[in-house]
Amino acid sequence: MSEKFKWAILGLGNIAERFAEDLRLIDDAELVVVGSRSLDRAREFAIKFGARQGVGSYREIFTVGNIDAVYVATPHVQHQELTLLCIEHGVSVLCEKPLGLNLAEVETVAAAARSGGVYLMEALWTRFLPSTLKLKGLIDAGEIGEILSVRSDFGFRATDLEVALPPYSVAGSGSGETTVTTSGEVTDKLKRNRILNPALGGGALLDIGIYPQFLAQFLFGEPERINATARLSAQGVDLDTQVTCVHAGGRLSHNYSTVLGLTKIEALIIGTTGNIHWHPRWHEPSSFSILRGKDAPPENFYFDYAGANGYKYEAEAVMADVRAGRTENELWSLDDSLALHRTLSRVREQIGVRYPGE
Repeated sequence: MSEKFKWAILGLGNIAERFAEDLRLIDDAELVVVGSRSLDRAREFAIKFGARQGVGSYREIFTVGNIDAVYVATPHVQHQELTLLCIEHGVSVLCEKPLGLNLAEVETVAAAARSGGVYLMEALWTRFLPSTLKLKGLIDAGEIGEILSVRSDFGFRATDLEVALPPYSVAGSGSGETTVTTSGEVTDKLKRNRILNPALGGGALLDIGIYPQFLAQFLFGEPERINATARLSAQGVDLDTQVTCVHAGGRLSHNYSTVLGLTKIEALIIGTTGNIHWHPRWHEPSSFSILRGKDAPPENFYFDYAGANGYKYEAEAVMADVRAGRTENELWSLDDSLALHRTLSRVREQIGVRYPGE
């Protein structure tokens, strides 16, 4: 199409920068306006990524002119509020994961989007990567037989862990007890680190544990039973979380996330006639191998991402949907998000993580 698709971005952190970089790879995409609580930050971002304008409030983006879609990339606690703001203005939304802090928030934004006939998608960008599409096609074609189990991990070491570790508790099945630390030094460090800050929806599960859980449900559907354990911080967020799920037919998923240290960030999908090793970092532009036995060489699949961070593919999916008049995406629908967040909320209930105001 000759007319460019006009994007806006709310929240201008690292993820927003990578998304903006990828928009440059799409010929018919244009970044029109970016919004931040800091006007200086917005103007700096606009200059860096070629947006027409940077504004110093989130509401102000709607005064700039026609916008085809907004990418919400703020901290988790603002996702519901800003998604509803976009829906109120009748503007399509791609909201960074998680779509809400809890199931109730996800239900609220999904109902608002459907009621208003406004496009909404949770930015589970991994679902749209060429590696994911190819892997799913091979599985559906029976290349590894019937899939029986999946194991995946995601971990990195958060900064300022000293404010979170002592004291801590290990929790499961809702038995967690936490000690809240409120010294001035701790408060200052938490303000700088959303991962450890309960007021910002911190913790491993919602930030990175969502990826392993997504993979499990992408392959097996919503679990029938969940067993979750976690190490909680002094402030009450999960630092180290293991979730084992039983899915239909007795299939198992083992989903691990941590902010205590770097893991391999790989996945193993086990089938009756072969396995798939999804190479590190599996949730990003990556590659994978089919392993058929000790005497058979691996069958490797590599992909040319042409410099993309990986956000290009979800952006293109949104653009195609909006132009076609669709209000949800076929590959990652609001029902998919609702199912995922039902599980995440059940996990949080088991490990005893509650955020302020819940």
